[in-house]
Amino acid sequence: MTLALQIEGRDDAPAVVLLHAIATSSKLWAPQVAPLATDFRVVRVDLPGHGASPLLPGSPDYESYADAVVSALAGIGIDRFVLVGLSFGAMVAMQIAVRNPDTVAGLVLACCAAYTPPPVAAMWQDRVDGVKQGGLAGQAAGTLGRWFTPSFAEASPQTVEWVRGMILGTPDEGFVAAATMISTLDHRELLPRITARTLVIAGEHDQAAQPAGLAAIADAIPNASLITLNAAHLANVEAPVAFGEAIAAFAKGL
Repeated sequence: MTLALQIEGRDDAPAVVLLHAIATSSKLWAPQVAPLATDFRVVRVDLPGHGASPLLPGSPDYESYADAVVSALAGIGIDRFVLVGLSFGAMVAMQIAVRNPDTVAGLVLACCAAYTPPPVAAMWQDRVDGVKQGGLAGQAAGTLGRWFTPSFAEASPQTVEWVRGMILGTPDEGFVAAATMISTLDHRELLPRITARTLVIAGEHDQAAQPAGLAAIADAIPNASLITLNAAHLANVEAPVAFGEAIAAFAKGL
């Protein structure tokens, strides 16, 4: 089994690999693809159970997701890359960076957590139970409310509907697997073991992954830097130009 990949840019350009948030797909990176593809080979991955990628068998965990991503990239001849993860994608990216230090040339972690405390774990379990009972449709409004600032949502209804379509198009089983992983997340001991140069991106108005938490992640990773964008959780959608330019500048500076 392999994962679905979307590839843009020159075959001989340095590779930038993009991992999306829960309940979305590789389509989430549409705002960044064309600008990045001018200088990089951009590879977007549909994580297991999302987009066109099948769910992993058994009881998947971060290690199995990480290995699936690296295996899919190796299958197209990519064995060194800058890795960018947003939210759940960043949680997977942390595991990839630790398990494959010679493969990850640089790491970008955006709008994410390294640990889910018990009260937040309980909220994730409630979401899992809700999806099992009624599907993702019942989760869409609350999710969008956490992902965007009210002013952006009001000014950008078409963009919000585009993201809503990704949420509703996510298989329930894919969401449940990822949400269950998030509910048990504890990557705190991984952070000091990340050797790749790292850029951490926070959203100033992000309530799902608050800026203080991103600052703590940056502090825990050797050779990491932190920037904060004027956005909520889906910072690559709410601040697409600033987000893409930050990735490009970081990758070029490696």
